[in-house]
Amino acid sequence: MTQIKIGIVGAGSAGLFAAKELGKLNLNGIEIKIFDQGPEVDKRYCPLKEEELACAQCYPCKIMSGIGGAGAFSSGILNLNENIGGPLGELCDRVNLNAKEVIQSIDDFFVQNGAPNKVFDPFEKSKKNKLKELKMKCVSVDIRFVPIKQRLLGSENTPKVIKSIRKYLESNFNIQFIPNTKVIRFDKNKNLYFEDGKKENFDYLLLAPGRWGMVWLAEVCNKIIIKTFYEPLDIGVRVEVPAIIMEDVCYIQRDPKFHIITPTYKDFIRTFCVNHKGYVVKETYEKKIAGVNGHQFSTEGKSGNTNFAFLIRQSLTSPLEDTTEYGRSISKQTSILGGYKPLVQTLGDLRSGHRSRSSLIDKNPVQPTLKDATPGDIAMAYPYRFVTDILEGLKILDKVIPGVNNNSTLIYAPEFKRSAKRIDINNFFESNQIKNIFFAGDGAGVSRGIIGAAVTGIIAAKGIILKITNH
Repeated sequence: MTQIKIGIVGAGSAGLFAAKELGKLNLNGIEIKIFDQGPEVDKRYCPLKEEELACAQCYPCKIMSGIGGAGAFSSGILNLNENIGGPLGELCDRVNLNAKEVIQSIDDFFVQNGAPNKVFDPFEKSKKNKLKELKMKCVSVDIRFVPIKQRLLGSENTPKVIKSIRKYLESNFNIQFIPNTKVIRFDKNKNLYFEDGKKENFDYLLLAPGRWGMVWLAEVCNKIIIKTFYEPLDIGVRVEVPAIIMEDVCYIQRDPKFHIITPTYKDFIRTFCVNHKGYVVKETYEKKIAGVNGHQFSTEGKSGNTNFAFLIRQSLTSPLEDTTEYGRSISKQTSILGGYKPLVQTLGDLRSGHRSRSSLIDKNPVQPTLKDATPGDIAMAYPYRFVTDILEGLKILDKVIPGVNNNSTLIYAPEFKRSAKRIDINNFFESNQIKNIFFAGDGAGVSRGIIGAAVTGIIAAKGIILKITNH
């Protein structure tokens, strides 16, 4: 058999599960390589020691590793539901897959490789009354609560889980991992061009660079005439409150999903990435643009606070449809005001139109878990509409979770979930313009989150397998 070469760009959830599916070919002459620009040796930021570590001597918080992906190396929440992370049920139906079975297989593989056995299930019999009570509270104030089963990897567990998955793929399927390797571009002939000036040709390409690679992916696609489409922007703030305020809700569901329509502008705002007893951490979106995220641990290393993203969904129309650039501009001016650090402000100060200052933050009942943030005025950076949405949303949420709307609640900005451009693809995520180039994951605008990315990676891999076996 003539050797077939498959190149995967991105070793996040989509790339790893695509490689696992492709490994099932078990044919001589199949060569599969996964390229990732992230380092092989992780560098982590520990919120407890407030220093960077070369390895996980302490509980890692900010982890800048490529293999595993950004989602897995934050809190690592697995949302075990076909309606979270994209229209997974619909995507699977198109290619005759059962979404529930695919999600179960992904979850099983994580557990086999060291993920905690504990599942946070709001439908457990012991939670029945509390779940009913929470639903009634939400319905009474026009909040939609989405109950789903979840598994928490935990920031301290993720390195060993990813290491185990990598070892499995290498030993069982001879998958080759090439870290510390930046792909500059790809072309219609399925060549990958690298930062060191070299290039390599493949029979099939799967592009799964994740959210951090989405701008790069869209730019290259546009250059080689692969169509892309703008998607809505998710931008907002990260909210931090005393953990006890969220205790009952997080008991029912570890990462509770609340959906709200704000009264003034009728905008959709939602909670996302709830880190119970976790930490707010700084991210670097790109040079001189700082943002925030959240991490949590499944066992030790817990804080006294809980944080969550509060995100507004915003679409744009002509003449400016570029939601990525719009979000970037807001994040940039926020970073400028923070001295190229995130801004932090008490909710009371935001509500009353006052800038927060260090002397007042030091006396605030809620102390920030992120120390490397600048007290300031978020309203100086965010559009009036978004500030209004945030204030109205928290006021409504307070009716279900009393205390989140307190003056002492901390608000961090920017919290910016970069909106990937959706690629023009068929049901197996193959380009409609150039054959044998496939896409998957958050960076291609076809998923959101670890499970969603894994599902799309599997679907794309099945498309490649069909083409190989029918050739």
